[in-house]
Amino acid sequence: MPEPRPVLRRPSRAVWFIPPILVLVAAVVLYLRCRPQTSLPPPAPPPAQTGAPSPAAPEAPAPAVAPERIGDLLASLSPDKTFRSWLGQGDVVRRWAIVTDNLAEGVSPRKQLGFLAPTAPFTVTDRGGQTVIAEESYRRYDGFANAIASIDAQAVAKVYRELRPAVESAYRALGYPGASLDRVTARALRRLELAPVANGDVVVHGDRGQFEFGDPKLEQLGEVEKHMLRLGPRNERLVQAKVREIERALELPPPGEVTRPKSR
Repeated sequence: MPEPRPVLRRPSRAVWFIPPILVLVAAVVLYLRCRPQTSLPPPAPPPAQTGAPSPAAPEAPAPAVAPERIGDLLASLSPDKTFRSWLGQGDVVRRWAIVTDNLAEGVSPRKQLGFLAPTAPFTVTDRGGQTVIAEESYRRYDGFANAIASIDAQAVAKVYRELRPAVESAYRALGYPGASLDRVTARALRRLELAPVANGDVVVHGDRGQFEFGDPKLEQLGEVEKHMLRLGPRNERLVQAKVREIERALELPPPGEVTRPKSR
């Protein structure tokens, strides 16, 4: 869940892991259709009586997909070694569902993606009397962004045709019965696509390993948008370009309005 005031933390290892998993989630999302009811509806009550409608019949569980099969399908999306290393963490389908939901709502799914933590710490440098994000901080994510860029956007749509029932079931089990996973994914992707890209130095204020953006407009952004900024211009543009490719390949429905989450 987002903290009351998102900040830049010097040793943080869990705030940069949204884009790769989001791209994987996007790769496994197409239009969802509700299952038709096969049983007859209950008889209508007498005209003189009123009451709450009968609850809808529960949906049949989606057929299970063997972890080995999921791994084989996803490995076909890219030969990149970094990308493939993300696929061996287990519980992949449920992890995608949670991350998609979090991103759509502007929440960083740190607990789900801690295995992607970079080994080097966040660093700053002094330039012209101001404290700015160091280039070394951005370069920590070059391989990460390269792995995203390596994904075949056309292949992801084909892969999803097999995984759709499992992904749909996992998302609805989070508490969204009948909801469209496609629209949630479209909102999550649009949030990444619309994140601002910083040109030039990014000034930060703070000390003791905890920093805030110096530009009030940047500091007021949501958590997801701030994480994208911290990737650096080069890496953020690579991620956003791949997001647009996947959006076109999946032909997602309109995402609706993307809003910044309220502080908690």
